[in-house]
Amino acid sequence: MVMLFTMVIVHFGETRTVAKYNLEVIDDFGPWKFSIILAVMVSFIMATLSSLLDILVLRKIFKRRALWVHLLVNLLGQGLMIYFIMDIADRLLVFLLESIAEGKVEQLSVVSQESRIIILTLIILLGKIFIELDKKLGPGVMIRMLSGRFYKPREVERIFMFVDLKDATPLAVKMGNLQFSKMIQDCFHDFSIVSTYGADIYQYVGDEAVISWKYKIGFKNDNFLYSFFAFSDLLEKRKDYYMKHYGLLPYFKAGANAGKVIVTEVGDIKQELSYHGDTLNTAARIQGKCNAFGAQLLIPQILYDKVKNNKDFQFEKVGSVALKGKEEQSTLYKVSR
Repeated sequence: MVMLFTMVIVHFGETRTVAKYNLEVIDDFGPWKFSIILAVMVSFIMATLSSLLDILVLRKIFKRRALWVHLLVNLLGQGLMIYFIMDIADRLLVFLLESIAEGKVEQLSVVSQESRIIILTLIILLGKIFIELDKKLGPGVMIRMLSGRFYKPREVERIFMFVDLKDATPLAVKMGNLQFSKMIQDCFHDFSIVSTYGADIYQYVGDEAVISWKYKIGFKNDNFLYSFFAFSDLLEKRKDYYMKHYGLLPYFKAGANAGKVIVTEVGDIKQELSYHGDTLNTAARIQGKCNAFGAQLLIPQILYDKVKNNKDFQFEKVGSVALKGKEEQSTLYKVSR
């Protein structure tokens, strides 16, 4: 949207010059409509090429580089891309208008091409910085914090899942802290696949990750189940990589729960969105029961009632369990495929 708005402003400067020729095509549309048409066309091309550059090149080459390196390469790459696209757009516009005006168009640009390139490159760079910062905080978190919506505590309904590496302590001792940390880094890089199923990655704590969903997203198509097993599948597909680099295939277990939680913005020097409530505590304790029942994923009754008819999974009732800090026992189900 920022790019589109900028293109409208910049190309409006061009069409003011063109409009004095009273060409029928400009008069029919008007300067603003004509500018928007040009902006949409050029912005679509720029956005497509920018995405391809980012996905196919930059993310693969610089995924483990410092943020400033990624932004610098982005700046240079986007600048060159903008230069060539703007040059092609100018030539195309001149050709079209000269054809209509029978060679009477002399000069199109009110804003120089160099100025437009600098303006657009800087705006794209600012956009990239915003995107990277949003990734650091978690997708969408920055917008929610800037909106001030959660400055005061609010009650919401969420699904939470605690995902933990099995036998983490003996593995860390066996592998050494540095190698173990590298493996966790690789695992949590692959863990990003859960975002495909609408999951918000709430936080990483050591070798554990906490993710959550709004009810509408998490229950839709049983996203909260498929996301966890998609992560497990990805680890299995990359088995050769993990065996080569670490001599083992990491195995993660998880526990989930759903219910009302309190969300609010906390901190001063370092701010973040924080969730509080019994729903999270129970999810963590359910995950802690995985080893006892030989389960990869455990869910309570409230989640089982939502997904029990899904034929892609098998559900085994393991009984009513007393969870630490809970007076009432919780009925748990082991989920597998």
